[in-house]
Amino acid sequence: MRTITERNLRGVDLNLLVVFDALMAERNVTKAAVRNGLSQPAVSKALNRLRHLFDDPLFVRRDRCMEPTPRAIELAGPIHGALTNISRTLASPIAFDPAGVSATVTIATIDFYQTSLLPALIRRLRQKAPGILLQLKSSDRFCQYKSLESGEIDIAIGPMGSMREDLQAVPLWKDNLVTLASADHPIARNLTIEAFAAAAHVVDAGHVRITPDGQVTSIVDAILAASGLRRRIAAVLPNSAGIPYVVAATDLIATLPNRAVRDLAVPENLCILPAPFPAVEVSPHMIWHVRTENAPLLLWMRSAIAEIAITI
Repeated sequence: MRTITERNLRGVDLNLLVVFDALMAERNVTKAAVRNGLSQPAVSKALNRLRHLFDDPLFVRRDRCMEPTPRAIELAGPIHGALTNISRTLASPIAFDPAGVSATVTIATIDFYQTSLLPALIRRLRQKAPGILLQLKSSDRFCQYKSLESGEIDIAIGPMGSMREDLQAVPLWKDNLVTLASADHPIARNLTIEAFAAAAHVVDAGHVRITPDGQVTSIVDAILAASGLRRRIAAVLPNSAGIPYVVAATDLIATLPNRAVRDLAVPENLCILPAPFPAVEVSPHMIWHVRTENAPLLLWMRSAIAEIAITI
């Protein structure tokens, strides 16, 4: 006997199951047609399609009545239950209550934003949704789009590059770039874009991409390239937490979002200078896949993050 596999389930017309349910209730083609507001030929055609779909007669005519076969009786309960659940869901959407949810939400972000958002977000979850396990991943922002597409992560927070049609994003706050240098560094007294490019730089791995031949991809390098300049990367750290200490103790300089520097521990002999190029906005964005656009849990989570971002 032929069975409906996951592959051909996609081709099942829900209306056929509605007709089947009506035939089980009425045991009569004419009455089933009236019940569903269809013509008698339309119900007969649907019955033929059902017979082909399930490879079974399903209903046999006896004394002006359509008697169900054993296979139809077997199908009746599950199909009626499924249709009832679908109807109930469409007619009466249940309000989302985060307090009753037990689930895991995975967010990927470079560490710039963990110190800003994380404490307030976890406090919100402990108060409103204690059953949610929040899983934070430090992720290369250049890989986040693929992770959103695969479902490996639910939300990404970071700088937004070229957006794709299958992703949605909203800015969380406005920010700008600043340059860090030791107070003893000559550049601290005269920071020009030429001196900036000539200096040795320390960066964090989550904010730039470095190719095997040494090419660096980031918003800073794009700005330098537009002026015919190129910087030299002397050190790459796994995150930004150690950058102020490296800069304060060496002749290396670094460029970070101003908000990130504010949240980091800053040594006393560190200078924070306006970046030596035209002001560029580096607002972090909250990014998600369109597949989860209306998922109640993630909709609530994104709303919570957006509300927290306004207050921090």
